[in-house]
Amino acid sequence: MKTWVRRPALIAGVIAPILSIGGQLVAMSTWPAYNPFVQTISEMAAGDAPTQAYMQTIFTLTGVATLIVAVYTPGIAKLGRIFIFVSGFSFFGVVLFPLETMAGTSSLGHKLSAMVGFVLLAAWPLVGWRRGPEVPWVLRPIPSIAATVVMAIFCFWFLAVWANPGLGYVGTMERIAAWLEGIWPLIVVLVLWRAQKRAAGSA
Repeated sequence: MKTWVRRPALIAGVIAPILSIGGQLVAMSTWPAYNPFVQTISEMAAGDAPTQAYMQTIFTLTGVATLIVAVYTPGIAKLGRIFIFVSGFSFFGVVLFPLETMAGTSSLGHKLSAMVGFVLLAAWPLVGWRRGPEVPWVLRPIPSIAATVVMAIFCFWFLAVWANPGLGYVGTMERIAAWLEGIWPLIVVLVLWRAQKRAAGSA
């Protein structure tokens, strides 16, 4: 029987978006002055942000969970797993190179870490799909390509808004892009786990 996903990846795949999305929501609830529509996620981990230590912990744990998903999901094609694995380190980069102040400009290390993470998490389905009648639908070419296209659209939209601060909704677009990139791996590991269980049951 084909092993599509192992239990550590299932657990990490569920935990990662809970940490990322839930962690942001908790941070926002404890910081009334923060405006999620205008301010970026990175600003919650800036040097002068009251939620810095908390958000740096969230980023670190999300990065660890992402690495676990990459290592323990053999159903994803090798290059796709490499993309996910490297993206896990981008979370550590954001922690190592935080914004000095909320109003400050990003350092080169911060920009590279964030951009690499966004690009790889959007692109991995494009290089992680497989062919074959036994392949669960979530790893087939059309769903994988569609997932990358949707995530790429919102990533480019976020970059366009980020480059034009006057538009005033950079925080909104960043969250849509980031949350989509966090939810898709969850969908993948859940579908793979279910397919694996069904195959084991029929065997």
